[in-house]
Amino acid sequence: MNQYDPTRTLTLRSAFAKNMNGRFNALTKAIRQAVVAQDCFGLQLQVFAELNTPMPRAFDFPRSQDKIAAFMQWLRQQEQLGILETATLSRFGSGIEDVWTDIYIMDSYKRGIIRARQELRKAGYDVPDIDASGGIEAVMGGPFHVDRVGVLYTRVFESLKGITSQMDAQISQVLAQGLIDGDSAAFLARKLVATINGTNMGELGITDSLGRFIPAKRRAEMLARTEIIRAHHLANIQEYKNWGALGVTVIAEWSTAGDDRVCPVCEIMQGNKYTLQEIEGMIPAHVLCRCMAIPVIKQ
Repeated sequence: MNQYDPTRTLTLRSAFAKNMNGRFNALTKAIRQAVVAQDCFGLQLQVFAELNTPMPRAFDFPRSQDKIAAFMQWLRQQEQLGILETATLSRFGSGIEDVWTDIYIMDSYKRGIIRARQELRKAGYDVPDIDASGGIEAVMGGPFHVDRVGVLYTRVFESLKGITSQMDAQISQVLAQGLIDGDSAAFLARKLVATINGTNMGELGITDSLGRFIPAKRRAEMLARTEIIRAHHLANIQEYKNWGALGVTVIAEWSTAGDDRVCPVCEIMQGNKYTLQEIEGMIPAHVLCRCMAIPVIKQ
């Protein structure tokens, strides 16, 4: 597996993407229940048995704009409960907001530190292994690592909020047009779900202004897989830099997965050597990049 996964984070990337997909799937299920089973807009003659929220015909207002406003308010509440879930935890005597995505970023970052030490030692640099430094938690407690992982937490969550914000705008537009067109509850639900997961979007005529469309669920999955690589890479580089302060000068070599999935952008980078300052912002080189920086063997 390492031959095709230089960062050794494939399982972690898949787990993060699976959790992300599950949260978007839960949202599409809630939308189907709201629009069809609960007939929240009052589009059906039959009123189904009450399930959870929203109540049957909960958004059956006389004016379409009120229906849309009420539905979007409910939708954002569902997003906060799933895709954008946070919990208040007690840390160092004060309450902080902890996001569900943080655990994956922290895991990848720790793996990046551990891998950096391994690669440094393999390349002939005189650095202790993680256990000799008190374990990964002790190493993570350094101010540079703490600051970096905090920035990564914020980056991922803000990016995810951006995805849901664009998704909400698309859903609002599709909903408005569907109500104008007199769509049935089932057809309207299909359109709303398609804006999230992309099912039948061609058949439903859903595209952006340029005639293309990447559904929110797919964008979120790409975010999850890409940010795992970013966290791993930045942990690598920061750990290389930390040892630089103690006289260890590291030159980084670009390493790809070396398989037939390597893109032309990364293929020409294979084996190139860079200073830590140069390569720090270069990986991931693109969405779904799998590359990493390894230290050049000490001469």
